[in-house]
Amino acid sequence: MPQRLGLLRAALLLLLFLAFLDLRWPLPGRVVYLLDFSPSAREAVFALASRLPKDAVYVAFAERAATLPSPTARRLDLGEKTDLRAAFAEAKRLNPARVVLVSDGLLEPVPPSFPLDALYVPPKAHVAVRLVPPAYPLYGETVGVGVVLEAPLPAEARLRVEGPGGVLERALRVEGRKVLTYTFPLTEKAGVRAAAEGPWGRSEAEVEVAPADRARALVLGDSALARYLEAQGFQVEEGFRLPLEADLVVVGVGVLDLPEGAPEALRGFLRQGGGLLFTATPKGLFFGGWDRALPEELPLKPLGREGAALVLVLDVSGSMEGEKLSMAVAGALALVESAAPEDRLGVVVFSSSHRVLFPPRPMTAQAKKEAASLLLSLRAGGGTVLGGAFREAVRLLEGVPGGRKAVLVLTDGLIADAKEPILDLAQTSGVEVSALALGEDADTPFLRELARRGGGRFYRAATPRELPRLFLKEGQEVFRGVGLEGRFPVEARPHPLTEGFRFPPLAVLLPARAEPWAEVLLQSGERAVLAIGERGEGRVAALATDLSRSWRDFPGASAFLGGLARWLAGARRALALYAYPEGKGVRVVLLGGLERPVVLAGGKEVPPLPSGPLRYELHLEEPGVLLDGKRRLPLPLPLPGEWTPRDGKALLQALAEASGGRLLSPEELPARAPVDLPLRPYLLGLALLLFLGERALEARRNRGTTGEGPLG
Repeated sequence: MPQRLGLLRAALLLLLFLAFLDLRWPLPGRVVYLLDFSPSAREAVFALASRLPKDAVYVAFAERAATLPSPTARRLDLGEKTDLRAAFAEAKRLNPARVVLVSDGLLEPVPPSFPLDALYVPPKAHVAVRLVPPAYPLYGETVGVGVVLEAPLPAEARLRVEGPGGVLERALRVEGRKVLTYTFPLTEKAGVRAAAEGPWGRSEAEVEVAPADRARALVLGDSALARYLEAQGFQVEEGFRLPLEADLVVVGVGVLDLPEGAPEALRGFLRQGGGLLFTATPKGLFFGGWDRALPEELPLKPLGREGAALVLVLDVSGSMEGEKLSMAVAGALALVESAAPEDRLGVVVFSSSHRVLFPPRPMTAQAKKEAASLLLSLRAGGGTVLGGAFREAVRLLEGVPGGRKAVLVLTDGLIADAKEPILDLAQTSGVEVSALALGEDADTPFLRELARRGGGRFYRAATPRELPRLFLKEGQEVFRGVGLEGRFPVEARPHPLTEGFRFPPLAVLLPARAEPWAEVLLQSGERAVLAIGERGEGRVAALATDLSRSWRDFPGASAFLGGLARWLAGARRALALYAYPEGKGVRVVLLGGLERPVVLAGGKEVPPLPSGPLRYELHLEEPGVLLDGKRRLPLPLPLPGEWTPRDGKALLQALAEASGGRLLSPEELPARAPVDLPLRPYLLGLALLLFLGERALEARRNRGTTGEGPLG
């Protein structure tokens, strides 16, 4: 027994000593190969595929990454550029023991989060062509488009460039990067195309060049102004679309003539530096409801307009519960917002009975808040009895002084009470009555007849989501402005934009006043005709006349409106940025009125150097941020192309060694990588078992010793 205990204790001590040494047992682990399937590397990788170990795991990558079933599999759908991030993410997901990158090194180096080995393959012979437009092309000058040819390996190429300057053809040898210049006089927007061909294949590029002093104008609904701007050299486009890619937007249509969200888009465009010009076409300015849709942005407001009164008769019966009532309330809120302070708005709700939610009252800011609160408190329930509510709406309007008076009835079902008395009252009340049928169950014939007898309009909404826009449309009809026709003399206020012009009398005028923050340039008596101002970073103007009628025979119209448009667009064009490949980085050109520009790049401040009037230049090798007063603009640099010449082998070697790996040769490609299995947990577990065994033997020995003693 003592001998066995001694052996157990010796074995226990040995196991503890071995655990202290932290011994490890080598096991074969997974090797993941990252195969570069970008255009520059894929042919060399395909040729190497049969020599790669078959027991490894393979991931192909270009712009995207995908696991391959074998090294000889092909994937040509992963993009035309190289992104190591996607490859590294896929490799890490596979939990490898070793990672090998097989590439030509024509890529942006990204540090891996694991040790990386690399195998260099030569890139495909190819000549890539790209076109670099001039930094600041002026109308009428001879400009040059840079033709940049790049080849990772020396290659022969036949180059052909076509454009306004004729055809340029060259046969040349490209080693690294070669730059040519294609010149031509710039008198209008021009396109330049280039193609390079050789035994390696074909590459193409195309660019458009437009005079930098020709701002882009998006004109909505004012064809007369569009022609004036074209004559002034603007690039004019017509038709609303998002995003608003223009320097100036001319608005001669109404709010409801544009898609939903247009007012918010125009507000954002102005606040971010764009130019807006509102004109008084038959559908524009006050006729179009812009004084209500953009009250904080419009420099003119209606003058001396007698307010209108409208009572909404709203169905809140049980069938309106849910989305119908929610959207009806949203529409009523839009109606509230569309009313001016001189307009009066009231709401009567009905179900089995009726009640006045609030009587017609001037829509001041406080009244709008109270109206919104009451509308949001509505709940649905009960039947559909319209008569009492309709009579109450007419009665409420009888006590409202002067102006236009109207009732709008909305319901989604069949009316439970007698219809003829309601129709008779609509015809004899002297109030304009409109009706809105919601959904398929509404009594459409009755509502249509109600609108006909009441001299109003009939609307039909197939779904609740149409309601807010239809409410807004009715509000625009009732709360519309009034135009004047005649002969209205114009007086110009002193301003650089009006200097040298003699303005003829106007044939059409919308009576308007200027907002306190706006500056009046033209006026007729006490009425403002043209006012300008700044909102946010942008500039805005409103013209209270229809150009197609008032200035048709005014010879100075084109020049004056061109100057006004250039002033409006000037805020957005105050700064232009250009970046061109140059050496290992890019040359950045800054154009515009800058105060004290500084660029932060790589943790350092780099001051741009003046190179001409309103022109600064600097050279950067990494992205930065331009600081100038309150401006803070990012400077993203154009990334090198797929074929940009580099020493790919040196790049891969540096990438591998920085991560703890090395550059391999084809003969050193591993199929398996050793994984060290730590033995300490197993040795400690075995030591615990021996310890328990030793304790058991010790206990048995003690019991035996106690049993052999003398008897008493």
